[in-house]
Amino acid sequence: MYKNKKTGIIGIIITIVVLIILVLLTNIEMGSFKGMENAFNKIVMPIQNGLTYLKNKISGNNAFFEDINNLKAENDALREENNKLQEDLRELEIIKAENSTLRSYNNMSEKYKEYTTVPAYIINKDISNLSNTMVINVGSDDGIRENMPVITTEGLVGYVISTTNNTAKVQPIIDPATSVSSSISTSRDGVIAKGILRK
Repeated sequence: MYKNKKTGIIGIIITIVVLIILVLLTNIEMGSFKGMENAFNKIVMPIQNGLTYLKNKISGNNAFFEDINNLKAENDALREENNKLQEDLRELEIIKAENSTLRSYNNMSEKYKEYTTVPAYIINKDISNLSNTMVINVGSDDGIRENMPVITTEGLVGYVISTTNNTAKVQPIIDPATSVSSSISTSRDGVIAKGILRK
């Protein structure tokens, strides 16, 4: 009996509290809730904006790192292409030099049709106070023998003084040890031309 009476009192108290809360809620103006809402927004909104900023920043960083990776791959591809172009340019320069040399050989062959010519180029020079010799890249295997003349499109250069299988040593006409029979172009008089080594 006492228990039921106590339970009834608690129920009455809860009912009264609920009614008081309802009365208070109906009498409170909505403006005060707006103030609470504004205060809540002032506290929560900066946090929410900060979280949104961080989220966007992280997303932007992902895009930034993706861009870096793309740029790195593109840079590597461009570097490889540049290396290939430089290699092609070097090959082109070699071909250009060879073409110029072959054109020069062809012009010389045309100029000296009455002679059998062997194209060659200088691979070494020995310049000292006593001699001024050159080594060319053809020798006895190419049909070169001692005392053969060495010429260019400009005229006589010198003569062969020794040979190996693949090289020949040439004494130029400017060397003091060289004497060449010549003729003066204006009078056609025969002379001996002697080299003068100038330093």
